[in-house]
Amino acid sequence: MVGQLNLNQLRTFAPQSPILVFRPVDSGSPMQDWCRHLSENAPHRRELEEFAVLADVVVRIADELEPEPLERVKIMSLEYAIRTLGNEVDGREFVRCVMAISSPDASQYEYEQIAAYYYREIRRRGAPEVLKEMGLLGIHMESVTRTNADREIDFVETEIGEQKLTVADQRRSREAAKSRRPLPPGTPIYDDELAAVLHRVGRHKVSRMIYDDFADYFLNDGGKTIEDLDQDFLTYEALEQYDENGIVGFSMNSGQRSVIVYDFEAEVDPTYLPADLRPLATQLAKMFVGHSIGGAAAQDARHFLAAANVQRQNDLAYPNGCCVAGNSVLPVASYSRDPISDHEFSEWLATVLDAVYDRRTVRSVRRIRSFKNGSFEYMSGQEVNPDYEEMQYVAAIFQILWHRQKADFHLRSLRNSAYHDLYVSIRKTTDTAEVAELKKESYSDFKAKNRLTLKEFTALNTVAKSQESRLADLISPTTRRLLKTIATASPNRLRFLKYSLYNDRDVQSLTRQEKQRLWDSVRAREAELQTESRSINRSLQRELFKTNSVQTPRVTVNPIAVHVA
Repeated sequence: MVGQLNLNQLRTFAPQSPILVFRPVDSGSPMQDWCRHLSENAPHRRELEEFAVLADVVVRIADELEPEPLERVKIMSLEYAIRTLGNEVDGREFVRCVMAISSPDASQYEYEQIAAYYYREIRRRGAPEVLKEMGLLGIHMESVTRTNADREIDFVETEIGEQKLTVADQRRSREAAKSRRPLPPGTPIYDDELAAVLHRVGRHKVSRMIYDDFADYFLNDGGKTIEDLDQDFLTYEALEQYDENGIVGFSMNSGQRSVIVYDFEAEVDPTYLPADLRPLATQLAKMFVGHSIGGAAAQDARHFLAAANVQRQNDLAYPNGCCVAGNSVLPVASYSRDPISDHEFSEWLATVLDAVYDRRTVRSVRRIRSFKNGSFEYMSGQEVNPDYEEMQYVAAIFQILWHRQKADFHLRSLRNSAYHDLYVSIRKTTDTAEVAELKKESYSDFKAKNRLTLKEFTALNTVAKSQESRLADLISPTTRRLLKTIATASPNRLRFLKYSLYNDRDVQSLTRQEKQRLWDSVRAREAELQTESRSINRSLQRELFKTNSVQTPRVTVNPIAVHVA
C-alpha cells in the first residue's frame, strides 16, 4: 500500500519520513545519486550499506551464527544501564523490566525503541516512579505471554509406587481379557494405497544420469588448499542446482536467511497528515469498528454523507440557491451504528476532502481551435484546485490507514457484533466471577450458535486472562485490613477469621478475586503456624530426651575367693 504514495509528495509534506532514507533520488546517474544520498543521510549510512529494499520492506541477510537481537542493542547492556542510572540495582531492574515488557520474539528495533522511550521518561520523571511503572506493566505482559513453565518458581517431584491389584481385581481383569475383541488392522487404507503405488512404479528404471558440472568443478579437491575447499563448498551450496525436467533453479545458502528489519507500511501513521486533519484519523478508527465503541462516529459519518447528498441534489436542481422541497436530512440518532463499509468509506473520504480542500482558482489557459481552413488561438478561464497535490497525498494516507485496520485481526474482529460486545463486557468487568460467566458465553457463541470463529474465541480467552491478571491487584480497604489481620493472627484468631470469611456480610460482598486472595493468605498463615508448631515440638522433644552429661558414680563389688584350710 505504500506504493500508492508519491515520493515527491512525501518529500513535500513529510520530509522527515524514514521511508525517504531508503528511497534515493533518481537523476540518471546511479553513482552520483548514491553518493549524494549517503552524504544527506549520514546517520543512516550503516543501514543503507547493510540493508536492502524489497518492495515495501527493508531486509538484511542474517547468518546462522549471529547474536540475539537483545545482545545487539547497546543501550540494553547492563554496563550502559548502570552508567546511565548510576545504580547497579536500578540498572539490573531496568534491563529486566524491558525484557518483561517486550514480546518473546521482539526485534532489535523494538528493543531499541522501548529502551530509548523509558530512558527518556527516567530523565524526565525520575528512576523510582518509572521503574515501578515498568515493573507493573511487565507483570501484566508476562501473565499473558509467559507459559506456566516459565512462571514456575519451585516444584516438587514425588514418585508414585506401582499400584498392586487385589486378587479379586486380577480375576476380573483376566475375565475381561478373555471377552475382549481383537484389535482392527493398523492402516488398511494406507497399506492398499502404498501397494498400488509400488505396483505402478516398482519396475521403472533410471534411463540416464544428469551430470552436474557445478559439483564437478567446486567439489573437486585436486590442487586446492583447505581454505579454497571451504570457499568452493560455500559457493556451491549458495548456487545449489537441481534439475526437474530441464528446469534449473537456485537457492540461498542454508546458513543465511533474510530478516525484515523495517516495514514501510507500519511506519505510516496519523503524524503524516496535516495537523488540522489528524483528528479525522481517530474518527476513521472508530468508524471502522462501529457498534458501542465507534457507533457515534459511524452515525456522524452517515449523517454527513446524507447531508452532502441532499446539498448536491439541491445544487443540481436549483443553481440559484433554492432547496428542493421534501429533501430533508434525518437526525443523527436515526442512522445505523454498524461499521462503515468500504463503499461508504470511499464516499466519506471523497466528501470530506472536497469539504476541506474547497478552494477554487480560475487560471487563464491558452487554447487552440482548429478548422478546415486553419486554426486560431484564444485565452479562456479554467477553474482548478490549488491544493490538489496535497489532497491526493492525504487521500493516499487515509487509504493506507484504512487497509491497515482491515489487516489487523483484533480490529477486524471488532466489526463482528458478538465479538465486540463480549470484548467490551470483559474489559468493563470488576469481578473475576463475571469474567468466568463471559467466558462461558463466548464458548456458547463459538460452539452452539456459530457466532464466533475459533480465532475470535481464542482471542477472547486471552483477553479474559489479561483482565483476570489486572483485577488480581485491585483490592478494597476491607480486604487490605483483613490481610493485615491474617498475617499476624494466632491459631485461635485464625479459626475465628475462617468462620467470618463464610458468614460476614462485608466479606460476602467482596469480589471473587478478593475472596481468593483472603483464602490464599489464610492458607499461607496456616502453613507458617504449622511450621512454627513443628519446630517448637522438636525443641521440646530434644529437651525431654536429652541425655545427662554428668557421670553417675557406680559401685562395683568384686567377690574374693576364700580358701578353707
